[in-house]
Amino acid sequence: MKKLLTGTAMSLALTGATAALAEVTFSQTGYLRLGVGESNDGDFAEMQLNGAWTNYRLGNESDFYGEFGVNMTNELANGSKIVGGVRYHLSGDGNDLRASGEVDANLALREVWLGYAGIGDGALSDSTIWAGRRYYKRKDIHIIDFYYEDYSNFTGYGVGIENIGLSFGDLSVAAFADQDQTVTTFDARIENIALGQDLVGEVGAAYATVDEDEQGDDGFAIRGHIQKNNFAGGFLKGSLMYSEGAAWGFFGDGASFATSDRSLARAQIHGLASLSDRLDLFFVALHQVDDDDGTTTAWSSAGVRPQYTITDNFAAAVEVGFDYVDEDGDTRDLTKATLAGIYTFGKPGFWSRPQLRAFVTQGNWSEVGAIGNQAAFDTDTDGTSYGIQFETWF
Repeated sequence: MKKLLTGTAMSLALTGATAALAEVTFSQTGYLRLGVGESNDGDFAEMQLNGAWTNYRLGNESDFYGEFGVNMTNELANGSKIVGGVRYHLSGDGNDLRASGEVDANLALREVWLGYAGIGDGALSDSTIWAGRRYYKRKDIHIIDFYYEDYSNFTGYGVGIENIGLSFGDLSVAAFADQDQTVTTFDARIENIALGQDLVGEVGAAYATVDEDEQGDDGFAIRGHIQKNNFAGGFLKGSLMYSEGAAWGFFGDGASFATSDRSLARAQIHGLASLSDRLDLFFVALHQVDDDDGTTTAWSSAGVRPQYTITDNFAAAVEVGFDYVDEDGDTRDLTKATLAGIYTFGKPGFWSRPQLRAFVTQGNWSEVGAIGNQAAFDTDTDGTSYGIQFETWF
């Protein structure tokens, strides 16, 4: 796999070197969130139910996180392009941002890739062949910051060709290897399948092979997605997904620990509706079952975040989320609610950034130890957090 990736990168570089240069442009991309807060008069602690893969994020993010990258496009005389990008992330504990804190940040390379776009005529006119490490066609649910399908490879590298035009959709194929080459994942998907007015579909499949020295077994994943555009002034997305073995979890780096007796099934629906010129509503519901040779952990989640625009500079948001986990008959739950006042810097709207938020969060959980940060709340089964947070993307 490593030889294949190296050869592909060299081929792309030679292609760019031998083609006539027309124009090179660069663009920046980035994301930043940071803030300070307290939970029950102590360090700010997130409220996340044990067994849940994520949490409702508004007023519940105790970290600081940033991504900073540069994308490149080199337009060639024949109409094709050399494309690529580099991106790093920076992360740490938000409590370190206090005057008494000592900042300990983690810096990691997230993207470094090179591609050649417009490699032919007809079906290949809009396609790109690429190699490297990159964010690859990720799917996320914003209010819980959950990437429910993520074939990006954060430790290794990949190679692929994307957006091959078919009569009924766009085909993309790729292969990924983790840093230690314990798992190699092959992914194929057909996107933009027209199903009706404003209705598009996507189907995908992956096969993962695992090194014989690892405990896991080869496995596969299948996914089906549907999206309704112009849904109540926004969008609606739904998915049905299944994976097992080394393809468990729908990750590009694979799962070298997962045997053929380990499976993960997931269903989700989420969307954004504009209820009026001033009121937007984001909603989500999901259910997944992780079956490890008969031992099952089921996670269900449902939540909403309405945001109301008061003026061009001010907005208010309420987020309510409920998580429920059944771990082989042992059940627990968490309800979390946040009220936030938002300064929008003259850019109103649900997706507009930057935002500066002042928030109060209240959480209630079923029993002592049901959440991961129980120590921050002593032996209580409820807690309150408050603080301010800044978020932007560009």
